[in-house]
Amino acid sequence: MKLVEVIFKGRDKFSKSSAKALRGYFGNFFRNIIEFHNHLDQITFNYKSPSIQYRVIDGNLSILGINEGGDILLKSIDEIKLDEIKLDGIDNKIEEKEIKITFPELEIKDERYDYKFESFWIALNEENYKKYQKGEFSLDNQLRNNILEFFKLSGVQATKRIIAVGEFEENKIIEKDTVILGFTGTFKTNVNLPDLIALGKRKSVGFGIIKRIKVWKLF
Repeated sequence: MKLVEVIFKGRDKFSKSSAKALRGYFGNFFRNIIEFHNHLDQITFNYKSPSIQYRVIDGNLSILGINEGGDILLKSIDEIKLDEIKLDGIDNKIEEKEIKITFPELEIKDERYDYKFESFWIALNEENYKKYQKGEFSLDNQLRNNILEFFKLSGVQATKRIIAVGEFEENKIIEKDTVILGFTGTFKTNVNLPDLIALGKRKSVGFGIIKRIKVWKLF
């Protein structure tokens, strides 16, 4: 698989909420390229997993392109000049751009990998939220499904059973008078996942980012 990351460094550090403003700017600038905003038209959302995702990593703005999304990002990024990027509600001038291209191996292995969520993991939709409240929904199963979704986005076939077991803590996120349930915590899996990719819902704006803690030789 191929990952392309474009990092924008500002005069000051950006907050994690700046990812939404970054998506808004790029989605509007490249409104004719679906991958930048994931909308088929003004009211119809494209429910395919986003191949271009917006985040804030270590206080820097970051755009991650996965496979085809990475190619689109590389072809398009030079159309935007740093001094032209204006993010709504953010007074922080972007001063530097860096591009990283990597080819990580996405594999299910006979090893154990430990990760933590760097940002809130949005695991539930309205339907499974009700099941979760009744104690009838497994977050571990949902995490495995999220990892499998990343395999599909990456164009890699999962040839073995995915194992994922976590310890999670509930967190309430309030956005525009709406309460969203998110989770923090750690998990262990037998999948060698790339560092700082995102899992779950709303990953296009920086939710569900994971960071590797440790690798064990045997699961």
